[in-house]
Amino acid sequence: MWIDELAGLMAVPRADQYAALKRIRDAAGPSFEQWNTDFSPASLYGAWTKLPIMQSLYRDNRTVIMKALHGRSDWHIVELGGGTGALWEGFFDEGSAGTFTLIDPHPQAHTAVAALLPQGVAFDSVTTGAEHAEIPAADVLVSSLTLHHVAGSNAAQRNMFGLDGDGKAEVLQRCVAAIRRRSGVGVLNEADIYNEIDLAPGDPVLVDNFIDVYVRRTARAVAHAISEADGAPDLVAAWEAILRHWCLDQVDNAFLPRRDRDVYELDTQHWTHLLRQAGAVDIAHSFTDDWNLFAQYLFR
Repeated sequence: MWIDELAGLMAVPRADQYAALKRIRDAAGPSFEQWNTDFSPASLYGAWTKLPIMQSLYRDNRTVIMKALHGRSDWHIVELGGGTGALWEGFFDEGSAGTFTLIDPHPQAHTAVAALLPQGVAFDSVTTGAEHAEIPAADVLVSSLTLHHVAGSNAAQRNMFGLDGDGKAEVLQRCVAAIRRRSGVGVLNEADIYNEIDLAPGDPVLVDNFIDVYVRRTARAVAHAISEADGAPDLVAAWEAILRHWCLDQVDNAFLPRRDRDVYELDTQHWTHLLRQAGAVDIAHSFTDDWNLFAQYLFR
């Protein structure tokens, strides 16, 4: 059903797709779970982590992290934004020993990640957003689908639109300094699209970019996962709720006031530029899924 419905939507001229999208959504009621509010295994977020686009992201991240930690004793991992801890499921051996610092404003994320760490790994819980935190020296620093919640490419751009505090550039500078102190590696995952604060609410470019990332790519990826799912009716029902209430509804963020948008994504060109400005070297990037949705950036 969803594959055909989304294909029909994509056949509409791009300027008319938001109106067509609203007609598709009118048939369903409100969501029972808001995005980024519940990180329990049984939540919609828990179902989100089981989608193929997320599983491939975790796979690629684990490969890099295992390589970076190989031969290091008493290592230190720092993660910005833990979610349900899905990245770490099955990652650690019972004999693993090191330190894990989680920086995340949601207490539930700290509980979820801590439950996946073996006894020999010391857990340092920092309950704040990445833009407010000091970042300790790290052998591996992971920021997965987190920094797009920080409005503004830098503090100066934030100030232009009435926001104080740090932007993405200042956070990345602290990330680079943190891995530099232990000759570590940084791993950044973000969607490849430009929805930064300089695009005004309702700007047709912003609306089209939201449709591009959340409908043309994310919703269609979820629809294909649903079509290929073998059994697991509860998981399929959760994926359908994600498609309808998260992917399609997320486009409405394009009309919110700048400070309320919550999504301030950058494309590959802008992320690599910010990483260079932050002093990063050995910058590499690649897509982690077949939809060219999520890019993985590696840097030192």
